Amino acid sequence: MSDEATRYQDSVHTPTEVANPEAYPPRLVKSYPGAPRHPLPWPPEKSGHRLGRRLAELGGITRSQWLTPLDMLPFTDSFEAIPDDDPLQWLVTRRPTPSGGARYSAEWYVIAGPDSDVPTGVYYYDPARHDLVRLRSGDYLGWVASRPATTVLVQTNVFWRLAAKYGEMYYRLACLEAGIQVAQALVVAADEDATARLCFPDADLTELLGIDPRAEGVHAVVELVAPVPAAFEGPSLSAFPQAFAAHAAVHRQSRPAPEPLPSAPPGEAERISLPQAAVDLRAGTRTRHAAMRGFKGETMSIGTLATILTAYGQQERWDLPANLVEFYCVIADVAGVPDGAYRYLPDEHRLELVGEGDPRQRLREAALAALTQQGARTANVWLLPVGDAEAAEERFGPRWYRVQQAAAGAALHRACLAAAAVDVAGRIQNDVLTHLLDAWFGLDGRKRSLLMAQLGTEHPAGLRPEFRLTW
Repeated sequence: MSDEATRYQDSVHTPTEVANPEAYPPRLVKSYPGAPRHPLPWPPEKSGHRLGRRLAELGGITRSQWLTPLDMLPFTDSFEAIPDDDPLQWLVTRRPTPSGGARYSAEWYVIAGPDSDVPTGVYYYDPARHDLVRLRSGDYLGWVASRPATTVLVQTNVFWRLAAKYGEMYYRLACLEAGIQVAQALVVAADEDATARLCFPDADLTELLGIDPRAEGVHAVVELVAPVPAAFEGPSLSAFPQAFAAHAAVHRQSRPAPEPLPSAPPGEAERISLPQAAVDLRAGTRTRHAAMRGFKGETMSIGTLATILTAYGQQERWDLPANLVEFYCVIADVAGVPDGAYRYLPDEHRLELVGEGDPRQRLREAALAALTQQGARTANVWLLPVGDAEAAEERFGPRWYRVQQAAAGAALHRACLAAAAVDVAGRIQNDVLTHLLDAWFGLDGRKRSLLMAQLGTEHPAGLRPEFRLTW
């Protein structure tokens, strides 16, 4: 048993006090004075530079918002707790993916090969200037890539940015954010056959990037293959299914998917079939934002629920098993679905009932902040991925906590992208004592609910004045 990770999961549920937050610098972008730079075209979406556009869609500064004291109130519970250095409004910049407390602790590095959009070498992506800082020259792609690739993106997390606000909880948030970042990367780079790895030689990559592992951790690797020109493919072979299947079996064996973790079969409880739903995650990347003022409490259609759950349970193109987390959810005011707690079964596209009744009071008791409690009353869907620590540790060793949290973060981000694509608001919440809901879900052993996202019709005062810096 990995005592450190188990003790951390069991004991750290909320932020801990930071004795001297002033000791942590406020910078949210790294700096390499004197290092050579490679400019990227701006605006990224109007150029043919694939890499520049991908990096902007992952970690670029893409929009700005005006916030007022009223916007800050749900996070502080009183006007007296709001900083008064600018009592009227704040102009804040935002990035394409959510981050705990808008600390934006994730960083992206680039390892470019001979066929990449930039000269071979190792680079840091500077989001403030939208350019690449060259850290090493030369071709290091073969050191990192596990398959033929033209470019490898490496995602890291600068720990002190989160630690300055959340204390011991920073590592949990860093792992969750890694999953969010990977999910975003696999969506925006789908046309480059993007795949991800969360299991790799951390020490080698840390040395290659020249980072201090005590202050910044490598969490994920995303491998990209540039598309080749389209060719005439000839007629379809669909009329010969047996021959096609025989060849496809050989192809699958050459790069097998990760073996699933051992898990208990679905129970005998009532199940609800859901309508088939198409999911356009790419469209959601343009409109996804955190619901700033909560939800209206309107009834949700079962078709909308099906769209969100389809993305929630979708298998990623990565080196983790599909059932590393189970897809639990809580539902209220959805047409055709009784209120209660459910487990979503992706292979069957059905809901399995695990707890009956109106969930709102249970959710309010687990919520810590006013905004989360408001969402407990007015949202329609609460997603709570569940992980089995024992099964994950047996497969991944000390890495189990990190990959399990990342899988949870990825699942919730996919769901929020799907929701945004159908005009449903969402918010991933960290200020929830999810372990208080485990008994209601019937979890036993070392199974735990890991994180929560709330989804529903956005409060009419939720959208803030926003200016898009790119598209």
